[in-house]
Amino acid sequence: MIDSKKRGALILALRRAIVSEFNVEDWREFGYLSGQSDYIQRHDRLLHSLHWQDPDYGDCVLQALERFTREGWDVVDQLINHPKLTSHLLNEIPDLSIFVRRDIQSVKTEAPASLSSGDVVLLALNDAERLMHISGPVSAVDRLHTALHGYFRSLCADAGLSMADEASLTALFKALRTAHPMLKNLGSYDNDLVRVLNGFANAIDAINSLRNNGSIAHPSEDLLGEPEAHLAVNATRTIFNYIRAKVGH
Repeated sequence: MIDSKKRGALILALRRAIVSEFNVEDWREFGYLSGQSDYIQRHDRLLHSLHWQDPDYGDCVLQALERFTREGWDVVDQLINHPKLTSHLLNEIPDLSIFVRRDIQSVKTEAPASLSSGDVVLLALNDAERLMHISGPVSAVDRLHTALHGYFRSLCADAGLSMADEASLTALFKALRTAHPMLKNLGSYDNDLVRVLNGFANAIDAINSLRNNGSIAHPSEDLLGEPEAHLAVNATRTIFNYIRAKVGH
């Protein structure tokens, strides 16, 4: 974690970089990837002030950054490693290089203007494949987790399921499994399929723990081994493919 004395300088550097580089679609994509989509979309001024180039946009960005820092290091880490922001930040704070993933320049994601949450997961899956070839599967665990979290939150919102802002990946999946119209009644084999889905729920809970404790999402010297990281990546892929096939998007 960055020294607390440097946190203020980092926040201000992030604000300058975001004001300079981010557009509306960058914010929306980042929201899905970080699990902050609801906050970003519901902020009463952030996207509006950016669109109209209002003078209070910088203050809105600062409000968002202050919230993200309260959420934990993960969201800040994603901003530090965002392709549009990294070079700006390193120019101002060279010490941040220890937090920049070495593969960040090797993995490019060209996002279409209208990006659905499912598309974000597909992009993450594609990036995971490249990351596994570039630097091993460990780097892919965090990328997939954040994308899957945003996807599940979007599905809950589309289905009218009210979820707390801090709802975990596991809680979102449980809500979908029990209340989404395409998942709560699975036909003649409902009992057996529910057992399978319960197994998925346990896998998601484990992936959540792996991501928090054993991936590059948080500074740690005890990272996942490659076979275990492969397992987490493949489990995430299986869960996503099934849910997307059932709900149709």
